[in-house]
Amino acid sequence: MNQNRKWILRIFGGFLAVMALGTVISRAAASALVAQVETEKAKRGKLSYSYEGEGTVVPVQEEQIFLWPEQQVEWTAKQGSTVKAGECLVQFRMEYLNQSVEKKQAELTQLELQASQQQISAREQARVPATTGAGQTLAQAQQQLELATQKEAAAQAAYEQFLQSAAAEETDPWMEQKQELEAAVQEAQTGVEAASQALAQAENGYELARQEDAAWDINAANASRAAMLGAEAASVQIEAERKELQRLQSYQAAGGKICAERDCTVLQAGVQAGAVTSGSEVFVTGSGGFRLKGWAKPTDREKLRTGLETEIQLGAGKKKTVKIESIETDTGGTGTGSGAGENAGDPASQSQIYWTSPLPENVKVQNGDSFTWSIEAPSEKEYEQIIPLEALREDMNEAYCLVLAEEEQMLGTVQVARRVPVTVLEKDARSAAVTSALTSDDQVIASSEKYVSEGDRVRLRE
Repeated sequence: MNQNRKWILRIFGGFLAVMALGTVISRAAASALVAQVETEKAKRGKLSYSYEGEGTVVPVQEEQIFLWPEQQVEWTAKQGSTVKAGECLVQFRMEYLNQSVEKKQAELTQLELQASQQQISAREQARVPATTGAGQTLAQAQQQLELATQKEAAAQAAYEQFLQSAAAEETDPWMEQKQELEAAVQEAQTGVEAASQALAQAENGYELARQEDAAWDINAANASRAAMLGAEAASVQIEAERKELQRLQSYQAAGGKICAERDCTVLQAGVQAGAVTSGSEVFVTGSGGFRLKGWAKPTDREKLRTGLETEIQLGAGKKKTVKIESIETDTGGTGTGSGAGENAGDPASQSQIYWTSPLPENVKVQNGDSFTWSIEAPSEKEYEQIIPLEALREDMNEAYCLVLAEEEQMLGTVQVARRVPVTVLEKDARSAAVTSALTSDDQVIASSEKYVSEGDRVRLRE
């Protein structure tokens, strides 16, 4: 009996030992499989924006000088050279300039002659109207018809009077006289018909002459108007040529030189000796010392502001801190450095952003020296909830984060990941400002040794 009791006790003790060992192994395995996480709490604060880029040392004041058009360059100041006030930037050939003046004077004289010719053409031309001769012919035809009509009336009257006064017998003398009077009447009637036809022709001739005169008047008026317009156009050309001549003469008076108005450095020489200018060439000069010009991305325009402290480094020199003095846009798209030249084919990318700042004290520079810059700037707005950017997740439905939560399971209380939806307000390189149902006690999972999904078991990193 005692022997059996001992066996039972041994078996029970072994069972307990196995159970204890299994528990230890189970917990060890769970510890190895469960992801270790690090957490942070949502906090109130501001975001911090980081910017960096490149820049160039430029003069305080830049001036563009467009060169005289259609002139041959004899000498030009070199790019990078220093020019005193009153000294020559560009010298044009005087022989070429004098020839241009003479040519322009000849062109002006020719235009003035053309204008005089047009003015003469615009005057009314002397002429005898066609209706003058046609009117005379018509008057003569009317007069001839009137005479023929009178002659017919007289012949008819003589014939009728003879018939009334003559004897009834038809004697030979009586018959002979009657035939003569009838012949006279017939001849007079023929004369009237001929005069009527001549009058009709004269009237047609006069109407045609009147139409010709009207057409001539219209054509003459049009020709005069065209000549007047030609004269006006010539006057406009003359005025333009006269101004051009005055401009060339002013070049002559300047000795063919363009001189600097103040002490300056030649930043860009847009022409070489021997070239003939088109008027689009430009000299760019700088004066008034130097300043910093830093290029930034167009997307950073709203966050940059004057007064921000900026850390710069010129070459291998020590880092210096300056304050942004102004922020401007270069629509020419000529910027270099961070953000400049990106998406060069996109018209929107042609507008580059740059900031300017005075040089730090006791810094020696030359025009065109390059530098790097960086800015750490807090957001103007303070947010109620800021979480680490690594904690922010997104899927097809919404943005969310995972927080540490406790859950009762068979092995007791365990820690699991619980999903909390968030609305993202703004982000910087490290954090995100959100609105959500997070409380000040919620532990937001910021990092994990392995990927964690909603409902997964997790444990805090020891």
